[in-house]
Amino acid sequence: MRQDTYEYINSKKHLHAFVRQNPVWYRKLTRNPRDFQVMENEAKAYFKQTIPHKVQKINQSLEMASFMLQMYQGMRQSD
Repeated sequence: MRQDTYEYINSKKHLHAFVRQNPVWYRKLTRNPRDFQVMENEAKAYFKQTIPHKVQKINQSLEMASFMLQMYQGMRQSD
């Protein structure tokens, strides 16, 4: 692997963890260092840091807050 690619991976904690958990990327980046952007996109998807994952997480939080509010209103009405 090229030295600059190796240093960049080591400087980014999530990329380093991704490459450690998916060693096939060592070979891919050694053969074609230009696949770096593809690896970063794969790492984001692997760690669920993409925009759809973030929207889904916010949606789940809002659903939980709505459920808690409904429970609170139900408890107030029963008093």
